Amino acid sequence: MRSGQITLEMFYLQLVLLTAFLLLQLAGCARSMPTEYYLLESSAKPVQTDSLPEKTLRVARVAVPEYLDRSGIVSRIDGQSRLVVAQFHIWAEPLSQGVRRVVREALAPLLFASGINVQRTEDGGGDLVLFLDVERFDGAIGGKARTELRWTLKNRRDVVLGQGSHAEDEPVQGKEYADLVRAQSILISRFAVRFAGLLPSLDSNSR
Repeated sequence: MRSGQITLEMFYLQLVLLTAFLLLQLAGCARSMPTEYYLLESSAKPVQTDSLPEKTLRVARVAVPEYLDRSGIVSRIDGQSRLVVAQFHIWAEPLSQGVRRVVREALAPLLFASGINVQRTEDGGGDLVLFLDVERFDGAIGGKARTELRWTLKNRRDVVLGQGSHAEDEPVQGKEYADLVRAQSILISRFAVRFAGLLPSLDSNSR
């Protein structure tokens, strides 16, 4: 009977030690997983000039839905309604700021030739003011990225000069988060190109 008790105690001790070992292994794996940071990027070259046009356009603060207003990159599973928020792949800046920055950088060289200077500030000023409301900005890794947004252009008197929506897909060329971010960057830059093409007719409404 005594021998049986010792054997049972040894079994429980071994079980406890094994559990503790596994927990330490899992903790070590968690610590070894590095956090990676991502930025949306524009391929447009910065404007180089000794003087800037007097007429200005300001890209106002960008609105994003609550499900995107977080640091972790949001992706979809098989393009359906199931979302995944990455724990170790996060935005290096708030998504709203990233979208605004890329739109501003992409518009700057396109509008400069038309005599319009894109301001860096997001609050106050601007002969023309562009408001963006992002409705969807995600995608499936190895599938497609998608952006859906609405835009409004106003003059300095707060008169609406035009409104519209933009929706587009872009294949994700790879199975890494960096590939998804690259595709999303392309989509935002492409919107800027489209908007720049619309601006001359919209601007004529303010005269």
